[in-house]
Amino acid sequence: MNSQQQQALALAAVFEAATLADQIASSGDCDQAAMEALLDGVMTMQATDFDIIYPRPALFQNGLRLLRQSLNREQTRQAARPLSYSLALLHLSSKLRKNSDVISILRHRLIALEGQRQHFQGGTTNVTFCHRLAGIYLDTLGTFRFRIRVQGEPARLQDEDNAARIRALFLAGVRAAFLWHQLGGRRWRLLFQRKQQLEILESIKFSEL
Repeated sequence: MNSQQQQALALAAVFEAATLADQIASSGDCDQAAMEALLDGVMTMQATDFDIIYPRPALFQNGLRLLRQSLNREQTRQAARPLSYSLALLHLSSKLRKNSDVISILRHRLIALEGQRQHFQGGTTNVTFCHRLAGIYLDTLGTFRFRIRVQGEPARLQDEDNAARIRALFLAGVRAAFLWHQLGGRRWRLLFQRKQQLEILESIKFSEL
């Protein structure tokens, strides 16, 4: 993949995280393989190489679909919530980039958690591991005045495990947004270069993923 395709897929990862979070808030479940790919990306905070952070970008099909809908300005009721979460994650990432102290805390907490990772059976989607990631999210990104309001089924949202998985996915979304910006992604291009961005998405073939 070229740099533009990697940039587009990093943005698709943001949209994937938002979509999975919305699925959990609505049904209590989501695509576990895609979730694992996103959370594994969180645990490579020190890396900047796209292929190391996201070795399985083909799992982000929901994110790619939502991104295309957004660029095409297709307004659907089903996409409204995950789209709003996606934009919120981009905004939260911009807040993080401006706060070196929070970035430092976030990195140190993730490095410490990586050292304990082998104790969690089932990988990064292990519910206890998600609670740890959720705690890191609350102690870092959760300290910002800007908050993401999650909507869904009340019974699903009141479940502490679901809440932890949603926060873990939001952390993953911010990580993806951070990478997107590092790769040259800018929000103004989504507004003024929509056709070019769509062409880049269309150039991504399954064989390349």
